[in-house]
Amino acid sequence: MTTVSGQPLRCHIFCTVIDNYGDLGVCWRLARHLAHAHAVAVTLFVDDLSSFQHLAPALDPKRPVQRLGDITIQHWSSDFPAAAPADLVIEGFACHLPESYILAMAACSPPPVWINLEYLSAEDWVEGCHGMASTHPQTGMEKVFWFPGFSPATGGLLRSPSEMHLFAKVHEQPKIGRHISLFSYENQAIAGLLTALASDSIATTLSVFSGRALTDVSAWLGQPLAIGDTAQRGALSIHVLPLLDHADYDHLLARSDLNLVRGEDSFVRAQWAGAPMLWHIYPQEDEAHLIKLAAWQARVERIAAASGTPLPPSWSQALAAWNCHAETASAPPENHWAQLLADLPAIRNAMRNWRDHLLTQPDLATQLMRFYADRVESRPK
Repeated sequence: MTTVSGQPLRCHIFCTVIDNYGDLGVCWRLARHLAHAHAVAVTLFVDDLSSFQHLAPALDPKRPVQRLGDITIQHWSSDFPAAAPADLVIEGFACHLPESYILAMAACSPPPVWINLEYLSAEDWVEGCHGMASTHPQTGMEKVFWFPGFSPATGGLLRSPSEMHLFAKVHEQPKIGRHISLFSYENQAIAGLLTALASDSIATTLSVFSGRALTDVSAWLGQPLAIGDTAQRGALSIHVLPLLDHADYDHLLARSDLNLVRGEDSFVRAQWAGAPMLWHIYPQEDEAHLIKLAAWQARVERIAAASGTPLPPSWSQALAAWNCHAETASAPPENHWAQLLADLPAIRNAMRNWRDHLLTQPDLATQLMRFYADRVESRPK
C-alpha cells in the first residue's frame, strides 16, 4: 500500500473522451490498476459519462459523482468545482487541467506530483523523452511526461496479475472452430478478408463490434447489420456485438484465433492475449502513423526471430494491407488472406514469445508508483 502521512495516496486522473473511447479505456484501466494493485484512492474525472457507460455498464451517466467499486467517478464539466488536489495528478494525453485546479496545485506545499500520460509508441525517440519535465509558465510547477512503451527505458504497459490470470485461464478452455474478433476503423481491406473466410474450408465465427468497421462488413454482406444480428456466408458466421466492458473484451481476445484491433487500449490487450493480431493504427496526416507501425512491427519481428519463432511473410503483408488506403494500396495476391489463415499457428507461437518478452518488464502502474516514491523521497526535508 502506498501512503502519505499514514493515509492512502490520493490520485486524480483527468480524461477527455476522444475518438471512440480509446483515451478513456486507457485511463479507466490505469485507475483500476492503481486502486486494486497499489491501494491508491483514485478519482477519475471524465467529461463524457454517457460514453463511459459503454465501458462500465454499472455507471449512471446522470450522476455527477459516484463510486464504481473502490474508485470515485466525477463528471468533468465546464464549471469545474473547487477540488483539493490529490498527491498524484495524472493528465491523460495532454487533456489540459482546469485552470482553477492548476492554481490549487500550486498553492499546495509540497505540490502534487504532476504526470502527463502520453500516447504509446514503439519508436526509439520515446526512450529519450520518457521522464522529461516541463515547467508551467504561470506557476513554475513541474509536469513530467510519461511515455508508455516496449522497453525498460520507457514507462511500460498496462497490465495486472488478475488480467493475465484471465488470459491464461481462457487459453486452457476447449473451443470448436475458428474465432476472429474485429474492432477497427473503416478499412478497405475488410472485404478481401471476409471473402477468404467465407470460402475457407474451416468454419469461422467473426465477432464484429457496432461502430466504424461494421459499415464495411454490411457493405460486403449487402445488408445492414445492427447489434445482436447474425449472418452466414459460406463458412463465415458473423455476429454483431455491442462495446464490451474490459473483462468481457479481454475474454474475447483470449479465445480468438485472430484479433483485429485498433487504437491503443485494444492494441495492448491483444498483445497480452498472445494470439495472432493485426493492428489498425489510427491514420495521421502524411502517413506519419506508418512510421509508428513499422517501429512496432520491427520490435515484434526481432524478438520473434531471436526466440526461434520467426513471423511468416504473410503477417507483414497482411499488416501492410490492413493499414493502407484504397487509393495507395497495392493489390495483394489472390491467396494473400488464405495464406495468413494457414499461417496462424506459426504467428501464434511468435506472438506468445513477444508477450513473454514484454512480461519481463515492470508494468506501467508499478513503474509509476516507484517514480512517485522516488520523487517524494528526494524532496528537500
